[in-house]
Amino acid sequence: MKFNKIFALLLAAAMFTACSDDDADWNSSAVTVSMDETEISVKENNGIFNVPVSVKADNEDGAMNGPVEVTVEVTEVGENTAMENVHYFVTQKTIKIVAEEGTGNIEIRAADDNDINEARTFTVTIVDVKGGTIGENATTTVTIKDNDSVFYEKLQGRWKMSATSLSSGSSETWNVNVIGFNEGEPGYNEVLYITGMLGYEWTMLEVYYHFDMETKTGYLEVPYGTLFAEGVSFSGLGVMDVYTGTVSEDGYIVVRGSFTGEWNDEFNFITFDPEAQIYGFLAPTGSGSLNGYVWFGYAGFTMTR
Repeated sequence: MKFNKIFALLLAAAMFTACSDDDADWNSSAVTVSMDETEISVKENNGIFNVPVSVKADNEDGAMNGPVEVTVEVTEVGENTAMENVHYFVTQKTIKIVAEEGTGNIEIRAADDNDINEARTFTVTIVDVKGGTIGENATTTVTIKDNDSVFYEKLQGRWKMSATSLSSGSSETWNVNVIGFNEGEPGYNEVLYITGMLGYEWTMLEVYYHFDMETKTGYLEVPYGTLFAEGVSFSGLGVMDVYTGTVSEDGYIVVRGSFTGEWNDEFNFITFDPEAQIYGFLAPTGSGSLNGYVWFGYAGFTMTR
């Protein structure tokens, strides 16, 4: 499972000042600079990914004695091309690789377009090197695969979640992110997580994904008794873990069972059982033993985007 990191896109070339020959002592030993991989494949909802670049000494005495500057360019290729600043964004096309590391990355963010489409391709090619020469493998072909034809992946991304507070009766809305596992990982097509509830990025609601390929219908299931937040400091109580649950009619804590939600055909609205309630029950960190204290209670969950 991959969590997205904060991505700061450099929109203006003026924000990046490349080192020149006058303000850097470039490597003078015999090295070549190449792409680590000839092909890379990513899903369009993966967010940020790296195209690795490495420096290799031409002989045993050719260790780097200074930094190397690498400049790349991107090109549309194939029958269904990926266009720069439409289907992907490059953070910067000139990077510096220092002698202590010997490797670097061209950082790229794929754009999630919410459309069903064929895979799109483009190339990243080394076009200039300061402090070395361009190696034989100068190009990486990048394929951006569609995620919208796979409903498990289509549900992932940014949403707005709304719910009614059981203590105040007021409606609240939070910016949340639905994340999941990568194809091939345990949990893929089975488990999703909703982060950002209550306005905190570190909260995480576990959700089971169900889909019937024959009928092309599915639903989400929210189980009780899962870890919602870990190591939260509460005044007067200390550091606590938070588990989801509900309350029975006679007032007892319930951490078994679940409730469900369904998405619409456009995948832009999810409605959950309006009668279902979620409480956040506290337990001393690492104990898993609820102490009877409640952090929150909500009902009437919906999600839109």
